[in-house]
Amino acid sequence: MPEELQTKMENQVVEGEKKLTEAKDDQAKKDALLEIAFSNEQLGKFDLAIPRYEDLLAVDPNNFQALNNLGVIYEELKDYEKAAGYYGRLLDANQNNTEALEDALRALILANHLDDAQSTLEAFARQQQTDKTMTPEMTKFISDQYQKIMDAKNSAATPLTSTTDAK
Repeated sequence: MPEELQTKMENQVVEGEKKLTEAKDDQAKKDALLEIAFSNEQLGKFDLAIPRYEDLLAVDPNNFQALNNLGVIYEELKDYEKAAGYYGRLLDANQNNTEALEDALRALILANHLDDAQSTLEAFARQQQTDKTMTPEMTKFISDQYQKIMDAKNSAATPLTSTTDAK
């Protein structure tokens, strides 16, 4: 990260902390917490960002940015189960959001929860049919996601072959 941007993010953390102590209502508190959490995330200080995002969720349980960014952080930390949990909550709060679905499915696949990924996709597809929002583009998107799950299942079922010859 360029030094100028790093300094800017560090200043935003300080400003956010000041705003948080001065916050008079929930919106001001949410804005300050998001500023602090996001800036710490950008600085790679996940240990400081995570609790601030959690504080934000305590005030606003379905906050899109907090749920999404916690999923991103845990994915970066390779804790795919936690990432899937946050992306799942994001999807629950935004049921027609294909990006939230795609993130949730990716994390579930990486966590090797392939049956959960498939059931999540099937529930999404049923909801699209119920809502009558199934378009050809949506059908292709769902099909592509299903293929990713099937590819992961096939990879998991394929035994690794040894590269050394038995002597």
